Amino acid sequence: MTALKIYLNENISWKIAKALDEFGYDVVSSYEIGMNAEDDGIQFAFAVSEKRAVLTNNFGDFVKLCEEYASAGKDHYGVIFTTKFSNAEILKRLKVVLKAITAEQMKNQIRWLNDFD
Repeated sequence: MTALKIYLNENISWKIAKALDEFGYDVVSSYEIGMNAEDDGIQFAFAVSEKRAVLTNNFGDFVKLCEEYASAGKDHYGVIFTTKFSNAEILKRLKVVLKAITAEQMKNQIRWLNDFD
């Protein structure tokens, strides 16, 4: 089983990636890699190329991207949606996700961070 890797888009603080990195998790943010201004499709393609699940609160655009990938028969490595939690709450819940779900289990899935407490 492969550990889940996460990509935080610009809606999520880069500080969460830094904190999770200190716990040994493989998490990067759009801010850290200079992609904050990039189109969601480019960010999603980057996450796919790195076999990373995306964490975002941008429901509309990323559901559409997941549907486009499915229609084209292309795999993605998951999208985790969140509501506007505090950074501390997102960090706490992401640690639960990272302990509970493998990369294989997240492949082509859409999950809600709200489900992990």
